Amino acid sequence: MGAEVLLYGYGVVCLSMLVFNVLYGLHLRSDDRRMDAKTEVIRRRVTEQLEWLQEKPSGPAQTVQASHLAWMRRHLSRINYLLAFDGLLDELDDQSEVYQSYLKQMQPVFLYLATVYWKRENTQAAYFCYFLARHKLRRHMELDQIQQVVLSYLKRDSLYCKINAWKALCSFGSPSIIVKALQELGSEEASQLHEKVITEALLTYTGAPGDLIETLWARLEGFSIPIQRAVLDYIRFQSGNYGRRMLEILRDECRNKELRLSAIRYFGRYPDPLARPLLLDFLQDRDPTHWEFSAISASSLARYDGQDVVDALLQAMNSSNWYIRSNAASSLEAHGLSYEDMLQVLGGGDRYAREMLTYRLKAKQLEEEAALAAAEEANTQREKEPVSV
Repeated sequence: MGAEVLLYGYGVVCLSMLVFNVLYGLHLRSDDRRMDAKTEVIRRRVTEQLEWLQEKPSGPAQTVQASHLAWMRRHLSRINYLLAFDGLLDELDDQSEVYQSYLKQMQPVFLYLATVYWKRENTQAAYFCYFLARHKLRRHMELDQIQQVVLSYLKRDSLYCKINAWKALCSFGSPSIIVKALQELGSEEASQLHEKVITEALLTYTGAPGDLIETLWARLEGFSIPIQRAVLDYIRFQSGNYGRRMLEILRDECRNKELRLSAIRYFGRYPDPLARPLLLDFLQDRDPTHWEFSAISASSLARYDGQDVVDALLQAMNSSNWYIRSNAASSLEAHGLSYEDMLQVLGGGDRYAREMLTYRLKAKQLEEEAALAAAEEANTQREKEPVSV
């Protein structure tokens, strides 16, 4: 009897799951139909305005109807209509003068929506910032009021809202507003974003990088250390014209360690004769507490010529630190030495060097075998494809 009850109970559970899946599928289809209907409504309204603007002559007379702007303010305040409008703009993707004029005249609507979605839940606020980053037309304007509103989104307690607001400001914000945003992100009251997230967003800046870098450098000391590091990484990826300033950071022993390491990475990307002796000194420093300076210098010296560089890298292969040995081996390979050559020069007397070279040779062998297997698989797939006559 107990087994029958258990079996019937299991059947009820399975039936309930089946009914739930059917109802949920119907609900999703209903949502899709409603979204399609909203998209068509938005499409019709926008198309009418584009046709209206097309009929008007160029100049001040080419204005969007006030009733349309009022309708868009009212409906785009609802997240589903904003989603539909976002999808429609992706479909249009038009660079014509009429389309650009329409988006430009939508800026007051975007400003109004920024104040509306600031009061909404974190998910909707984060999505609105994402929408602005993709579709806002006026960019890097000092007096653009919407930048100040989006700046306040950084004060919210949602990580996703902070990230999307930061990306939006990097997309259309002016250099001065980006400085304010970094000061907000680096404040003790705000939970800081990871340096990589900050750097990646800065790299999406579409204005003049030189203007932004000069503004950031002028305020560099006012940022927190993680923010300073993110800014230095941005400069490293963006420009090689700041060697002298980076050299000052590298030479300053009172500077934070992470900032000096960022300067070493900078000179690994942009070789500088003045940085060369400093990198060699770092590499040859045997203090175990300075291993990070030695390891990153070993990697940066890959682009510096000279027998003294090669000799220093060969000597670093005897280090007890794995990262120093690994980076030195990679740099020696960049200088044209094969692992077999390194093994011959170093000999087999040093256990650390021998272990690293053995590891590198094995890793290289595995990479070659994987590449060969992939090529054979690709050839097999091509042979199986039918030949058209």
